[in-house]
Amino acid sequence: MDTIDTVRLLVELEGEHCGLNHGPKTRVEDFPASDYIVIPFGDTKKEIPTADRDLVVPVCLECAQALIGEDWTLLYCFECNTSHWVNRSLAKNKYRHHILWLKGCPDCTNKFGGLYFTDAVNTAINEQLVVHLNRKAA
Repeated sequence: MDTIDTVRLLVELEGEHCGLNHGPKTRVEDFPASDYIVIPFGDTKKEIPTADRDLVVPVCLECAQALIGEDWTLLYCFECNTSHWVNRSLAKNKYRHHILWLKGCPDCTNKFGGLYFTDAVNTAINEQLVVHLNRKAA
């Protein structure tokens, strides 16, 4: 994503609402977006990995804070754009990632296509989000 795309997203942010799951009986309009999750997609099999496109998901302040905290893990299916939150303290599995990206989920297919996650390689992205949220809170 280049600078022009980033500026365009920031301009469009005012009219956006959170694209993540807030539970049953909630209205999207009650959760205005305060930031975006941007994940580049591309071919990692090439000698130099390149991004062909970006997945852009608007997030509200509450979700952004949950993504940088240690209490929640987000499961996000990029086939059907659904999301589910997992409370790490109540989960049977031990989750250490903030976001697990699913290629197919029980909501959209009976064939699981893969699991992807952000890890130490993306620490700089997480730190930028923390800095951004701290500026907004101040």
